[in-house]
This record gives sequence, C-alpha cells and structure tokens, in this order.
Amino acid sequence: MNAIKRNIPNAITALNLLFGCIAIVFIFQNRLAEASWMVIFAAVADFFDGLVARLLNVSSPIGKELDSLCDVVSFGVAPGMMIYQLINDAPYSWIGLLVPIFGAIRLARFNIDTRQTTYFIGLPIPANALLIASFPLIIENNNAFGSLYYSNIHFVCWFFSILAIVCSVLMVSTIKLFSMKVKNMSWTANKVRYMLLILSLASIIGLGYAGVPIIIALYILLSLFAKPDKEAHE
Repeated sequence: MNAIKRNIPNAITALNLLFGCIAIVFIFQNRLAEASWMVIFAAVADFFDGLVARLLNVSSPIGKELDSLCDVVSFGVAPGMMIYQLINDAPYSWIGLLVPIFGAIRLARFNIDTRQTTYFIGLPIPANALLIASFPLIIENNNAFGSLYYSNIHFVCWFFSILAIVCSVLMVSTIKLFSMKVKNMSWTANKVRYMLLILSLASIIGLGYAGVPIIIALYILLSLFAKPDKEAHE
C-alpha cells in the first residue's frame, strides 16, 4: 500500500509526459491548437503532482528527476517544435529549437539551486511553455491576429523568431520571480499574488487567449516590484 501511495505523484508526472508526447504528435500533424491544449493539460498535471506529493507527504529522488525529464519534453521540446512549425517556411525556423535547449539548462540549474524554494530565478519552464502555447489558440480564435498570421508571413516569422529568443533568455536569466505557493491566506503576505490572480482573471475574461501573454508580462513586472528575494527572507 505504501508503494502505491509513493507512486501516485509519479503516475501524475507520467501523465505530464504523455500529454507532452501527444502534443508533439499533433505538431507533426500541423494541429497546433490541439497541441496547445495538450501542453495546458501537461501543465495541470505538473501542478498536481507536486500538490499530491505534499498532501500525501511523500517524496523521492526519482520523483524529482522524473519531473524534470517530463518537463523537458512537455515544456521544452513541444513548445520549441511549435515555434518551428509556426515559422516552418523560413530558413531560420530552427531557432525554435533554442527553447528546449535553454529549457533543459533552466531545469538543470533549478535542480541544483537550493535558493529557489520560495522564489524562482528565471522564468519557470511551465510558464514559458504556456506563453508559447497560447499563440496557436490566439491565431485560431482571434480574427485580427489570425488574419495577420496568414497574410504577413515575413512579420510572423520575425515575431516568432524573436519570441523564441526572448523566451530562451528569460528562462536562464537572473530575474527573481515570486512563487505562487502561499504560507497563509493573509492579504499583507500575499498581496502581489492576489494582484496577479485578479489581473489574470480580468485579462482572460476581457481578452480570452490573448490575455495569456499579458499575464506572463504582468508576472514578470510584479516580481520586479515585489523583490521576491527579500520576501524569501522575511
């Protein structure tokens, strides 16, 4: 029974990998919107494996390693291939492959960095993946951006090339970003987190999928003002 209990979080982590693999299959089939949803499902699984592990009070070295390996596929390879496919007509479409490379570096640094318990250094790879995965959904559901994507291939190629570079740099940057983990529910201790949740909800309601890039930008800006490195030692 204890063995089953210990492996429940690992089973959820394996779902993360499964969704990531399905996303890659969809990308090869040029079904990018479906691939985006698989990345979203992988992110949900990634959230719950840690939550379940804490609730069951179980952890293991293999669980930590498995989590990182799955994240490389779901939040590194899949988003990188997504950008590759979005600019597939350009000779520099390979630039999307920077995302899995820098994502792997980011995860390796995270695994050996004991400071990143109450805050992150660099953009977390799941947040980066959700940012990239939002664009196929924006293209499919936002008429203005969709029309621009299909009518101006040169602009689109440059846009997604720059996006790949920016995302890669953000993951390995030294920017300190607050964690969404809370110790209590008080407004004073968590006001920056509550502000992000409120603004995120408003962005999604008002802009739909186009609100996701704005949420990531708000997360970075609020972190810069919140000084999460100081918060971690309070």
